[in-house]
Amino acid sequence: MTICKSKFNIRFIVLPLCCGALLAAVAPDAAAATPFAFSQVVHDAHDLAQSAWHPRPVEASKSLRQLSPQAYGHILDTHPLWKHDGLPFEILFYPLGGTFVHPVRINVIRNGQAYPIHYDSKTFSVEGALAKKVHIPKNGGYAGFLVKDTGYAQQHDEFLSFLGASYFRAVNKDAVYGTSARGLGIDTALPSGEIFPYFQEFWLQRPRPGVHHLTIYALLNSPLITGAYRFEVTPGKSTQIRVHAVLYPRKKIRQLEIAPLSSMFWHGRGRGIRAGDWHPQQHDSSDLIMANGDGEWITRPLNNPLYTQVTRYTLAHPRGFGLFQQDRRFTSYEGIYTQYQKRPSVWIQPLNNWGKGQVELVELPTNNRNLDNIVTFWVPRHPPQPGQALSVSYRLDFLRDAADLPPGGHPVATYFGTVPHSGGSRRIVVDFAGGGLGRLPANTPVQAHVSVGAGTRLIHSAVRFDPTNHQWQWRAQILPPANHPTNVRVFLESRDHTLSDTWTYLLQRSKKS
Repeated sequence: MTICKSKFNIRFIVLPLCCGALLAAVAPDAAAATPFAFSQVVHDAHDLAQSAWHPRPVEASKSLRQLSPQAYGHILDTHPLWKHDGLPFEILFYPLGGTFVHPVRINVIRNGQAYPIHYDSKTFSVEGALAKKVHIPKNGGYAGFLVKDTGYAQQHDEFLSFLGASYFRAVNKDAVYGTSARGLGIDTALPSGEIFPYFQEFWLQRPRPGVHHLTIYALLNSPLITGAYRFEVTPGKSTQIRVHAVLYPRKKIRQLEIAPLSSMFWHGRGRGIRAGDWHPQQHDSSDLIMANGDGEWITRPLNNPLYTQVTRYTLAHPRGFGLFQQDRRFTSYEGIYTQYQKRPSVWIQPLNNWGKGQVELVELPTNNRNLDNIVTFWVPRHPPQPGQALSVSYRLDFLRDAADLPPGGHPVATYFGTVPHSGGSRRIVVDFAGGGLGRLPANTPVQAHVSVGAGTRLIHSAVRFDPTNHQWQWRAQILPPANHPTNVRVFLESRDHTLSDTWTYLLQRSKKS
């Protein structure tokens, strides 16, 4: 299974050139222009699904394929598209190299016409000592692209990247890349092996001056399914991406995964194995949060388990789900370079009717902060069959904090510990805050409504008021079964009135006794 990927933060830098050596930025080929409409991308996806799948050729040179992620990051695009056009965005291209060896076609749309951008090796420069070792071939190709906001400070101007399979990442203003999104997933964590759909062609809509909005179209291909995508991107304090996709299965798909997110959780607050690492915590995301159509909100703290763990949450007409980074204090991570407190939370909100299905959470064991080990996605109960089309619309928000997510009282921190000489029982501490909890008098009678799986012993449970932060803390001691994890659920209530959303977790028995 290969759902882990490198999280090396590849950034392209615009290098200053002498006036006499200034080269023109990559320009669209006007002679090869064709009319463009999204309906044509949909038509192309439909036609692709009717034909046999042909894998893309690997076109990166041997020297480029052998590059490490760090070395690949030293190949720089020095001539951004739209650099001198007075537009709100600039586009920089990734060359083929490292693990990114499959070419993508890139076009620019202007006045209803699509102009292909032809590869030009002269737009790339190799930084430092690698300049003598790495040769940029004249007949190479592009692996993807990134987008910069010309209104941001130069060190914080990159906010969007499409690179590798159907992966894309975004950040809100002043944030650091963390959780990644994907166009589509297939058969993640299944014994048959995961299949990675890929974007094989992009169309970039040239923005109008003064309009802070970028539209990107993409054609997705894979052995089992094709798709036409439209991304409407608005950067800012919260970078918002509205996604509309029309999907056409080639063959029957065992598990179709809508709006996948990939992230990393190594350790923190009694979860995961630290394995000698000195940092208090290391993770891109701390919690999976879900909102069911019936109004229930659910918080599931992430874990770095000893073995691959898959958890499924059945929902009907979901209002949203996403991976959140709850703790925003530098002292919680102490990462001068990693800056985990600046990693974005990502929230997915359906914009059409998703019906019934499940949010699936995959947690893989890891001891490497550079590899994703967390994946979550939506699995529709009734996926489309070959010959049928599936239309999916949703909004992705890459954000720092959102007061209305969740809207009421909710878990804001989770801690785990062991209890010596207790037969393997676990200590759990969960802080609840937000919503109406902050307005309740300190003497309000608040209780925890706890449910545990069969064969589980709830030894102790109590709720205490925290006057310093004006929040409530649930403390419990639980003994799970010896041979399998138990599902624990808890929410706060007062006089039969629900005060918070539901905290849930798969709890393993401690190996310490």
